[in-house]
Amino acid sequence: MASVEVKAERGLRGTLPFISTLVLVLLMLLQYRLFFLDNIFPFLSLIGVYYWSIFKPHLIPVSLVFMLGVLQDILSGGPLGMTALLLILVRIFVVRQGSRFLEREFLFNWLVFIFVAVVFGLLNWIIASLYIREAQNLWNIFGQIMLTIAIFPGIAWGLSWVRYLLVKESR
Repeated sequence: MASVEVKAERGLRGTLPFISTLVLVLLMLLQYRLFFLDNIFPFLSLIGVYYWSIFKPHLIPVSLVFMLGVLQDILSGGPLGMTALLLILVRIFVVRQGSRFLEREFLFNWLVFIFVAVVFGLLNWIIASLYIREAQNLWNIFGQIMLTIAIFPGIAWGLSWVRYLLVKESR
């Protein structure tokens, strides 16, 4: 069984975690405007890095997380390196916890994600406020955190389908 997974992770299928997280980064930066979500976008890149750091950390190393974060900062016009730093910290936190996440049910992972999303959002707000030298609207970051937490189950389900493809196509 382990050799099947190793074979599936070679080649193009092994890039699925990176590609799926890249798609999430690009989706996050789309300018979709809904009347009640004017400037609030979920932290989709956080969801991707969190998910893959739990289930396939060797397929999304720190170097790729850094590239995704810098790309997001460049495309969004935010402080260069802020997202990269925060995503790397998330990856390090999750990988250090190791098997504690794998042994648990989805609800446990979601509760830990809630903690991670709150810390990620608050650090994002602090760094952005320091960079711009003006306190940003705290309600916007609160909305981003809540929206990210709310859509986590759906995005995680989609990423689990991608993870399933890693093994299924090699059989």
